[in-house]
Order: sequence, then C-alpha cells, then structure tokens
Amino acid sequence: MFDTQENRYITKGVNEQVPKEIQLRCWQLIDEKVKQSEIQMDYLQIFEFNRDDRRKTIDITHRQEEPFFIDYHECRITKELTNFQVKKLWVIEHTMLLPEEY
Repeated sequence: MFDTQENRYITKGVNEQVPKEIQLRCWQLIDEKVKQSEIQMDYLQIFEFNRDDRRKTIDITHRQEEPFFIDYHECRITKELTNFQVKKLWVIEHTMLLPEEY
C-alpha cells in the first residue's frame, strides 16, 4: 500500500497550512512504520497534533484503524512551527490532506 519510492502529493490546504517540517515528519513516520513490516499499513494514516506551549512541543499521534495501531511522537516547536494550528492530517495512499478537504 505505501511504497517509499512512489510519488507523494499534498493538497492545497496542506501546502498553505502545514509547515514543510511537519509534512516531512509525517512522511518519515510512515516510512519508519513500513520498514518495521510487523503491521500491515492501512490506506488511511491519521496524524493528530496537540500543542503544548508550556513545554514548547507538539505531540504527534500517528494511528490507523485497520489493523489498529497507535504511536506517539513529539517534536519541538521551532520558529517555523510557531503559528502551526492544524489539529489533524490524513494520508490516503500517497496524498496528504486535511480532513475537511476529503
């Protein structure tokens, strides 16, 4: 389902609202999961973001529904992420989109 050699796409909303740093981190998390090969990747990957300004981090929850898995990650709020407000991203096959763009 997810081939790390395939072309990857982003929607207009992702391009306008999601910093490249977050886009690349999400693709990286998918690639890492594919390499583990202990779980089959679903066509829908879900990323949820929770900002913690006190700790200056963004908690990233990466999950899929079938077969179910959930992973937790964290990234530092850099200058480029100061205004990042998106709460959820989807990756459907090779396209990253905001849920409201579906």
